[in-house]
Formats: sequence, C-alpha cells, structure tokens
Amino acid sequence: MAPKSNGFACIPIYELRSKECIDTVLKPLTDHIDLPINGSLTSKDIFHTTISMAVDKNSIHSITKRYEKIPCETSIRYHLKKLNMSELIESNEKILMQRPFESLKTDKEYEFAIDYTNDPYYGKIDISNEKYVIRGQSKKSTNSFYSYISLYIINKKERFTISVLQVEKGKSKVEYFAYFIDLIKRLKFGIKVLCLDREFYSIPVFEFLRNHNIPHIVPVVKKGKKIKKILSGNKSRRDTYTMKNSKKKILLPGCPASGRGCRPDRAFCRSRIPACPVPPVISGSPDGRP
Repeated sequence: MAPKSNGFACIPIYELRSKECIDTVLKPLTDHIDLPINGSLTSKDIFHTTISMAVDKNSIHSITKRYEKIPCETSIRYHLKKLNMSELIESNEKILMQRPFESLKTDKEYEFAIDYTNDPYYGKIDISNEKYVIRGQSKKSTNSFYSYISLYIINKKERFTISVLQVEKGKSKVEYFAYFIDLIKRLKFGIKVLCLDREFYSIPVFEFLRNHNIPHIVPVVKKGKKIKKILSGNKSRRDTYTMKNSKKKILLPGCPASGRGCRPDRAFCRSRIPACPVPPVISGSPDGRP
C-alpha cells in the first residue's frame, strides 16, 4: 500500500497496488474453492491468472508480459468451466468474510447496504447462461446484462462485501433479501439500518422490510403526479404517500427531515431511523405509524 498526496498535507490517500489486491483475493479462493487439476498446472495458477486479468483490466494475452507461469487461454476456460454456481454461492461468505472477521464483532449492530448492479453483456445467449442474462433498459448499446445483488457491511470508515449473488430470471428481489437477512443472522450481526438503492423501491420490498421489522432507508423514485407534487417546493418537510400497483397498495407514513443544504427534489423512504440532517423524506414504519 503506497501513500499518495491529495493536495492536503494532513490527509494522505493510500492506494493498493496490483500485487496487494491479488494476494488479498487469492488466499480465500484457494482456501475455499476446490478445483481439481491433473499435471503441473495448479488451481492457484488458474485463480492467480484470473484475478490478475480482473485487477489489471487486461486480457490473458496482455498479462503474459507482466506475470510468469500464465496458463494458455484454452486451459483457463477449460478449468473455470468446472466451477459450479451452487457451490460458489455456498462458499460466498466464507471467501468474502475471511479477512473482515478480524475487525468485526458478533452480537453487535452494524449498518448494511444492498446494491443492484447491471453489467452489460454483448455475447451469445445459450443454454449455459440463458437464466443469468437479464434484459433491461438500454445501457452502453445493449439491453442484455449480467446482474448482481451485493450485500455490504459498514464498520466506521470500512466497508466490506459480505455476499454477491448473480440475479436469475424468475427470482424476485425479495428472495435475495431473505437470503441476505438469513446470512446476517447466521453471522450473528444485528442490523442498525439497511441502506438500499432505488432499484428496490417497490411494494414487495417494503412489505418484506416491514414484516421483518428491519430499519431501512430507500431513495424515493420520483414517478407519478402525487409524489412530484410532494417533492415540489424548496423546503424540508414531512408527508405521507400511498404506493400502489394493480394488485395492492401500501402506506408510507411521513417522517420529519431537516438540515441545511437539503435538495428538495430528493426524498428517502425511512423506517425506525432517528431524525438526522437528510433531504425531504417519505417514510415507512413497521407498525404503520409515523
């Protein structure tokens, strides 16, 4: 890790070098993923090459100039195809949590965040990947994506990735939420607050959070006449909003918001979180009260 000046003498910025990134990721993979290989090639060689390509953002042909003992492209593809998605999911938290456990304490409440990411996909769709290629709004000249839902834990100024799940066709966001909440319980952590991005602004998600009594904050999607009217103006305030679709509706009671520098065109749905200086809020509480 090397310090880098940011223009302020008292606040150094530290950057990880490629080798540090590779070494950090390599050990958990070799410890928890079994990749049987015959001959002189080892699973460590395969993982080291794959991680190096990701860290350096290079192809296998380019990294041969920087690293030694790089397997050929054919060998990499052949051995990586041996990996099973179900087994990877089972080993997910063991791989990602190997180092964070050193600084986290069980039976303590932490802030958590769940993020939804679309990674543009330009390749072919066949029986091997069809259930993982998700169609969506056009982005970077494609409507096809590999999508991922990630769970993070925040401890003071540190953020650790606990789990990353690939989105499958036919699975609802609530199913991934249920997996994450169960994982948090198995790890014996408490939830101080769960922060979500606007991809999760939906009735099923709010119902799940309310039914499981989970403190949460979600950006409000500015869609519809009523919500646009609520967000009009230039003052912080509270209000209620009934979110509905063709099958059901849910009341999101109001919660106060204050503080200088607020953006009146931004709002967040909050539940069971103490008042703090944030933009205007449309809030939901588990018992249906403000």
